Amino acid sequence: MNNRIPMLVLVLLVLVALIWRVANPPPPPLPGPRGALPTWDSRTKLGDMAASAVSPSGTKWAGAWNQKTGSGELRSAILVIDLEKQSAFRQEMKRGSFVSSMGWRDDDTVWALLVDSENPETARTSKVAYVRRVGSEKPRCETAALKETVARILAWPAGSDRFVAQLAGGKAGRLAVLTEPGELVGKPAQVQLPAGTSVRRTGAISLDGKSFVFSVTEDKVGGNISYYVAESKNGHARKAFSSGELPGRVDGIWVSRMGVLMVCADREKLKTIVVSEIKGMPLDIAKSWPDAPKTMMFATYNGGYELNLASGKVKRLLDFTKQGRYSDSWRRQIQDGRLYPRKDGDYTAISTVADEVDIRVVKKSGDKGPDILPRG
Repeated sequence: MNNRIPMLVLVLLVLVALIWRVANPPPPPLPGPRGALPTWDSRTKLGDMAASAVSPSGTKWAGAWNQKTGSGELRSAILVIDLEKQSAFRQEMKRGSFVSSMGWRDDDTVWALLVDSENPETARTSKVAYVRRVGSEKPRCETAALKETVARILAWPAGSDRFVAQLAGGKAGRLAVLTEPGELVGKPAQVQLPAGTSVRRTGAISLDGKSFVFSVTEDKVGGNISYYVAESKNGHARKAFSSGELPGRVDGIWVSRMGVLMVCADREKLKTIVVSEIKGMPLDIAKSWPDAPKTMMFATYNGGYELNLASGKVKRLLDFTKQGRYSDSWRRQIQDGRLYPRKDGDYTAISTVADEVDIRVVKKSGDKGPDILPRG
């Protein structure tokens, strides 16, 4: 009899544990890459990546993943990676919402636009979530409703109180400048969107908020893109140029009263392009577009390069041509990406293709460094 008592106690404890587990199931994994640093990759994921951005200093990266569950519930989460420390954390967003856009307010604050629909254009409500103190041990998340329903935020410069966005509702594309609480500045611009066309996710806004740039994909495959310049005061918008007139993909765009400044890249060919509103006037890029960086760094299959926006001069930073045959895989993953300097003199390479990101360290010697979030 005495031997049976401990056994009965053990059985009761197991039953209590089972009942507790049934009543308190573990939370489902958050949308995003499965696993954790350093054994994960961006292709093995839950949901789909919707947006990503690098912090102003280039030392942190944030991405948003959305998932629609089997029961139809909308779930989303933000993943923030400290590129220098090679550490990460995830922040779940409010259930029933998708992240349609995201960016950085400063080096320690991420913003995310939350909409109540998997199709942002049909959203009925929109809010901005702010994930603050992302560099600390206790980040916090808070949300603020917008007075206008916004489908996407196309450009919101760090530190600015104004952004350019695509408004929700209607068959036509409606673009406008708004204040941080979501109040309209001036009048929205409007462009017709025939079947198969769509407003692209990114744009540019001038420092004073008086003008902005947005682009429209003119076909389903995304081969032809039209760029529009609009005025926030009267909502006037005009087509300024198309992708067929440019010498490569657009990797950066800025707008001011002087016109539009772009950085275009085609493998090792990096160029600064100016579409000026004032003909015949010599332009000082630093003064005409003070929000544009002095230099930008790029990764290609053959190496790393730095473009000076003012002079247009290109400097080679890294040489991959002397790497062995086993370098082919990682060189293909980082090509057409951006490079960001690290404190130790190495570089972080970030490339996004078809909403899958590849983040890794490239040594200043041109050798492969540690993976941070590889694509495969």
